[in-house]
Order: sequence, then C-alpha cells, then structure tokens
Amino acid sequence: MQVSASGCGHGGTVASHGNFPPANLSAGSIGFATVRIFNHASPGTHTLSVKCNDNSLVATARFRILEGNPSQGGIGGSIGPSTAETAMGAGLVGAAALGAGAHVLRRRRPIRGRA
Repeated sequence: MQVSASGCGHGGTVASHGNFPPANLSAGSIGFATVRIFNHASPGTHTLSVKCNDNSLVATARFRILEGNPSQGGIGGSIGPSTAETAMGAGLVGAAALGAGAHVLRRRRPIRGRA
C-alpha cells in the first residue's frame, strides 16, 4: 500500500500495529512510504499513524483491508513440467534435429571429381 503525508518536511514513520511493520516516510513537502500488509491481517477498517521526525505530532488515518484469497505467487520454479509439456518439448527438439540434419545434407560439398 502506498501512504503519503504532507507536513513532514524531514520525513517520519508510518505504522499500523498488527497490519504492517513500521516504514520510513520520505522527506519533502509530501512524504511517501510503501508498506506491505501482513498476510494474517484481518479484513476490515483499521487505523494507521504517521509520526513526523521534526515535531511530536502524530496524525492518524483510516484504511480498509479487503477480504479475499491471497495470491499463490512464487511457485513457478518449484513444480516440474507436465507430461504434455515434456512431450511437446521432446517433439520440438526432434524437429529441430531433423531440420539441422536436412540443412547439413543439403550444404554438403560434392566430392572431388564429381560435379
């Protein structure tokens, strides 16, 4: 989630207990922080707080975590190819080998004395 806050010229910290770890807010007229919501965070309306580095004020805002199923990312290299994928790959390798063999036979130089 992208969080932005104005008024923290020297940066600050944004936090929401139990929903994401504290993150640093960039310095500038509008500071930005990117936070990753915990997988175990419960759906519903929650509060986040922003604490500026250059003063003692704390601002709060509400945000909503939507209910849904988590993504199944990261398994791309951990499962092997299916039987169909293996068969297609073997067929492509075989076709490439036949094509290369035909190319070599056509490009073969004639033996001396024969033309």
